[in-house]
Amino acid sequence: MYEPDNVVTGRAAISDVAGKLLEQFGPTFSFAASAPAVGHHGMGSLRWQAGPKDGPVTVTGTDVAEVENGKISRLWVLLDPPTT
Repeated sequence: MYEPDNVVTGRAAISDVAGKLLEQFGPTFSFAASAPAVGHHGMGSLRWQAGPKDGPVTVTGTDVAEVENGKISRLWVLLDPPTT
C-alpha cells in the first residue's frame, strides 16, 4: 500500500495502519464511497470521503488498486488537497 508518506507491505501491516488511523480519529469516524468503483484490465479505482458520523466530510481521496489473480497486489491511497 502506497500512502503519501509511507509504503506498507503485507496484510498485517496494512491492517495495523488502518486500525491506527481509526484509533486516531475516534469511533465515530468513518469512510464511505463517494462514487461507484470503476475498473478494467486489472486496475480499479474508488473515490471516497471520510469524517465523523453525522459531521462534515474532513478528507476525500481515491484508492487505486492493481489486481492480480483476483487479489489486490498494490494499492495507492491518493488524498485530495484540503479545500479552503
